Amino acid sequence: MSRPTPNPGSKPKQPGSPPNSRALGAGLTLAVSVGLSAYGGMWLDARFGTKPWLLLLCVGFAIVGGILHLIRVLAPELWPFGKLPRNGG
Repeated sequence: MSRPTPNPGSKPKQPGSPPNSRALGAGLTLAVSVGLSAYGGMWLDARFGTKPWLLLLCVGFAIVGGILHLIRVLAPELWPFGKLPRNGG
């Protein structure tokens, strides 16, 4: 069997190499948005006496928005919104 030749333009991955910065940034954005939304939802619940409904609503929106952001950053070919038709019309 022949050994596969490495791509001349790419470096081989090292076992201890840092993760992809785009993936790290998108994951951090998801975590921060969920955390801030949870804090905001708890504050709104305490202010309006709607415990736990605004917390759940805010966190749900943050999760959906964060996942959409992950898709847009890491797999833009799967982004379902804003695509032009293939026929150009």
